[in-house]
Amino acid sequence: MKRTLLILVASGAALASWLAWRGHGPSAGEDWTGVLEAREMQLGSRVGGRVVEVLAEEGQMMKPGAVLVRLERREWEAERAQLLARRAQARAAAARMTHGYRPEEVAQAEAVMRQAEAMVAALREGPRPQEREQAAAEHTAAQAEARNAEATFQRLDSLFRSGDLSAQAHDDARSRRDLAAARAEAARQRLNLLRAGSRDEDIRAGEQRLRQARDNAAMLRNGYRKEDIEQARAAVSEVDALLAANAIRLDETEIRSPARARVELVSVRPGDLALAGKPVVTLLELDQVWARLYIPEPELGLVQVGSALSLRTDTFPAKRYPAVVEQINGKAEYLPRNVQTRNDRSHLVFGVRVKPAPSGGELKPGMTVFATPLRTSR
Repeated sequence: MKRTLLILVASGAALASWLAWRGHGPSAGEDWTGVLEAREMQLGSRVGGRVVEVLAEEGQMMKPGAVLVRLERREWEAERAQLLARRAQARAAAARMTHGYRPEEVAQAEAVMRQAEAMVAALREGPRPQEREQAAAEHTAAQAEARNAEATFQRLDSLFRSGDLSAQAHDDARSRRDLAAARAEAARQRLNLLRAGSRDEDIRAGEQRLRQARDNAAMLRNGYRKEDIEQARAAVSEVDALLAANAIRLDETEIRSPARARVELVSVRPGDLALAGKPVVTLLELDQVWARLYIPEPELGLVQVGSALSLRTDTFPAKRYPAVVEQINGKAEYLPRNVQTRNDRSHLVFGVRVKPAPSGGELKPGMTVFATPLRTSR
């Protein structure tokens, strides 16, 4: 009878323990254990360069946007000045093409065209009758002058041969004769040209110059082609894009804190060469503290995403910190050896990410926390 009573008492105690575990979380004296972590940020520059100023010190709290490290920027400033000059030129060219040619340029081209038209008309019509008549009269006069000069020379030549005329007077008479003969020949050639009219080659050359003048005048009246205007505007857009890229590179010469965080490590000093894409400052974002718990598989049903937990630490054992489950791993794993627990390490656990409420800086990365659920999901 006593043996039966002992068995019943033991069974009742076991049932009570199971109900207590099922309804209130981990078994008495056993919490879910985890470690507090904070988001670590590795900051650097995409362009790199010589370090000119380091404004952050290890352990210092930085505000969002605070400059941590400054790099040399003269190279990018020079590039920006070049791009600004290029953009001014591109904008001027685009404006010129959009507005077209000036009225003065169009008027000048039309004047050249009219001049070419008049020249071609003159070539086609040939010399005027008055010009031919004048040339014939000039030729007749030149012939008469040449005959007179020849007769004078013959008389003076006879006197020179008889010794009654000086050599100088004889030479002067010969020069006047030759000059008169040359003038008569020139007058004859000009008369022949006028009688023959314009050459075909001259007419064709004049017509070619006229076509060029007309095309040029039409081009100036019509303005630039649509394709040329679009190309000029595209050149402006291209320089604008290069300026935007330059602004990004200039901004990359200042490494800033993206959030409120504590400086953990600064690996450069003024004068160092910071490589592009290599971290030079390490920050811990203390406002983003979270804990990674490991919950045994049999107890996983006690929590779900959004469940409320209570955290405590060895540093402040009397305090409780509310927390919320943010994420539960979808795959089980063996308990990591750096987490201390009273359960057997061979048990399968699920990693659970927990977000504690703001603690005024009391919860710090690296602390061990102990969690218990405030309510079950069942």
